[in-house]
Amino acid sequence: MQTRYNVGMSTLGTSLNQATTGKIRPLNAIRDLLKVADLVELCFHHNMDREGQRYVQQMRTASKDRHFLSWASNSLPLRGYVWEDQKEIVGNISIIPFRKAKKNIFLLANIAVHPDYRRKGIARLLTQKGMDHVRKRGSEAMWVQVEEDNLGAIKLYEELGFQARALRTTWDAASQLQPKEALVKSNITTRVAHFWPQQYQLLKKAYAEELSWYRMPDWENFRPGIKYWLYRIFVENDVRQWAAQKDGSFQAGLIWIQTRTRRAPLWLAAAPDVDTETLAALLLHARFHLASQNRELYIDYPAGELNAAFEEAGFILRRTLLWMCADE
Repeated sequence: MQTRYNVGMSTLGTSLNQATTGKIRPLNAIRDLLKVADLVELCFHHNMDREGQRYVQQMRTASKDRHFLSWASNSLPLRGYVWEDQKEIVGNISIIPFRKAKKNIFLLANIAVHPDYRRKGIARLLTQKGMDHVRKRGSEAMWVQVEEDNLGAIKLYEELGFQARALRTTWDAASQLQPKEALVKSNITTRVAHFWPQQYQLLKKAYAEELSWYRMPDWENFRPGIKYWLYRIFVENDVRQWAAQKDGSFQAGLIWIQTRTRRAPLWLAAAPDVDTETLAALLLHARFHLASQNRELYIDYPAGELNAAFEEAGFILRRTLLWMCADE
């Protein structure tokens, strides 16, 4: 991937600023979870969506359940490290394992440092500790996410061997918007079987294979045919698919899958020549038909593409993240 995020290199292995006190240690979920929740909220509140807010709240709720924490510490992948100074947690890194095609993949997440402790080398040491941790556990790829305008963090990750792979924007459906007359347009239908080959190729283009390990469905399960129809009925429970066409040709397709949470993604496949009006009508159509589900809809899509259509359909740009990977 060609990217503008080459913000420079400096000498690796920078030592911690002598003025900084404290130490790094493994996360202790029973003792640390509440303080980590406070730190994550402090550092990321400016762009935290409802899912993030619920995540922090769940951390706080779980921190009060000693029985759950005792079980989770031994049974769940609650792994990470904290920087502690005078019994206060001022830095954190979470380590989240994934498995895809028999490949061990790790996401280094929630890399947070208290504002009073920044520019002292703590983020670097936490990240290096996380990288060492996953290497010892057979990592075949490790990833970080960072906001596109956080040039300091991008520089740090580049110095540690991460390379930019994808730039993606999350669009949230505005809850107050009511769908309009565009919903009745005859070029919006349920997905037609013969559109699938084109839809499939466009899905693979919009959602890169190397990111398929991260909360992404298997597109093969949405093929036409009785086998896949039965799978969707008995496994996925509720799946909706719509398509927009123009003069009989495929313009765009949407997939929605019922989730266990209120926040649910729409998966978009759009032809390169799709026009703004047609795509906006498709998005509004989906919003109308999913209104009774009481879900917070969002779309993750390559940054800078189809912005006008998203905005016309009442979606709000939430954030743009740069995905960076260090292959082993």
